[in-house]
Amino acid sequence: MFKAITFDFWQTLYADTQENWENRQAIRIENCHQYLTKQDYSCTTSEIAVGLDDAYKVSMTSWYEHKGVSVETCLMTFAESLQLSFDETEIASLIVCLGEAFMESPPVLIQHVKPVLAKLSEQYSLGIISDSALSPGKYVRQLMKQDGIYQYFSAFTFSDETEHTKPEVIQYISTLEQLNVKPEEAVHVGDIVRTDIVGAKNAEMKAIRFAGFNKSETDDILSDAVIDDYRLLEDTLAELSK
Repeated sequence: MFKAITFDFWQTLYADTQENWENRQAIRIENCHQYLTKQDYSCTTSEIAVGLDDAYKVSMTSWYEHKGVSVETCLMTFAESLQLSFDETEIASLIVCLGEAFMESPPVLIQHVKPVLAKLSEQYSLGIISDSALSPGKYVRQLMKQDGIYQYFSAFTFSDETEHTKPEVIQYISTLEQLNVKPEEAVHVGDIVRTDIVGAKNAEMKAIRFAGFNKSETDDILSDAVIDDYRLLEDTLAELSK
């Protein structure tokens, strides 16, 4: 019998398109430009765009190498690209710039997620295991509160806060420890085989791949089940628990 379910965030609970990401990036550039101008730094929006691209590359390179990285570290690369030096207060303010861009152009809650989470939370402990890039976990929590699903979760593991990333087993085990359950008592739901599914299986959990938004995962022999509609999740959990 399962006692807990952990979920990926991006493209699993929330859907994010390339168009939306580009809009968010434009807001990040403008936010950072306004802040740095107020701080009397002289840099153009084009230079900031290059700097943020460099910062994003750091996060993505780390992600592909299965390494976590803090947003602070990414912003140090941003500073280097601009040939500037920021103190802790300025780094914190720039993180706010990124977070506000996330909230202004957020990913969208996937269809049927909210009622399904409400029902599942009555029977299972729920957790989040998410890789963050330039969107800090602090603001992901804020969006979940805004959308009325935060209260269903009792564990949150974000790569920018732990500086570990999926499929590192520690991301799963530390989340299960927060939920006070054993790996064999838990299932992870995510959309990417090499991170979500591999990590969950290495942690000796069951793994369900959500294919309702990310259609690129075609080579999957590891998932215990695949669903493309959240209304199928409850019955799938029942089948896996037999």
